[in-house]
Amino acid sequence: MKPVSSFTDSEFLKSKQYKDSSNLSARIALHRDYGTCTVGVWQWFFDMLLATLGSKARILEVGAGRADLWRENADRIPEGWEITLTDLSDGMLEDGRKQLGDLADRFEMHPANVQELADADNTYDAVIANFMLYHLPDRPKGIAQIRRVLKPDGVLFACTLGHNHMRQYWELVRSVVDDPNMALQGQNPFTLNDGAEQLGGSFDDIVMVRYHCDIKLTDVEPMVAYFHSNGDEAILSGQYDDAVRQRVQKEIDEKGHFFIQKDTGVFVARGGA
Repeated sequence: MKPVSSFTDSEFLKSKQYKDSSNLSARIALHRDYGTCTVGVWQWFFDMLLATLGSKARILEVGAGRADLWRENADRIPEGWEITLTDLSDGMLEDGRKQLGDLADRFEMHPANVQELADADNTYDAVIANFMLYHLPDRPKGIAQIRRVLKPDGVLFACTLGHNHMRQYWELVRSVVDDPNMALQGQNPFTLNDGAEQLGGSFDDIVMVRYHCDIKLTDVEPMVAYFHSNGDEAILSGQYDDAVRQRVQKEIDEKGHFFIQKDTGVFVARGGA
């Protein structure tokens, strides 16, 4: 299992973890199909964008991945929004284009490293950085780049996770995988707990809003797929699958579901030099 540096190892992220959207898709499926919330995270987030930005805005999304935000809100995108989608991975962008279908023509899409943005100063009304700032090897540099390309009154929207996100999942994994590096997994370097302090080097006005949702899993196999999506060769070999299935099924039989706590939210940041 990769140690915690895999969070910020750009080559690992680009060539393995996010060479395409397959690993991300397995993780999204678990949250989408077994979440306890009545409003999906992308609808919740898009409501916030609409309320903040209005009908006309120039928007950059860094680390756009499969473009789920835009696909799931396709009929809600204002005509006056000019949107650029970027990602470190060409494979992720290609999967995003496929997912968007005919809607892809609505966007400018190109690979980019948020730590080395080519855009001019004061270009965007909003930058979106969802579930990706924890991947930056040099977060202060990346955050400063975001502040640079934002207009003086521009807004950063940055979704991330709290310290307790997926706690029961990581407890399960550590109980079945005999690897000293496992204690490091799930330790996120940019969280709801410490993200405001990290953003404070470039932004003056920072508000955090939580998204309230957990997971109640009633089928074992989505957990196995999620387990593989985070795994190394030993995990992908299947040698731990039976142990995962047995522990998850035991709780489902006893309680009717396997409970996983989520801890998700967004930072809305303004101001700063």
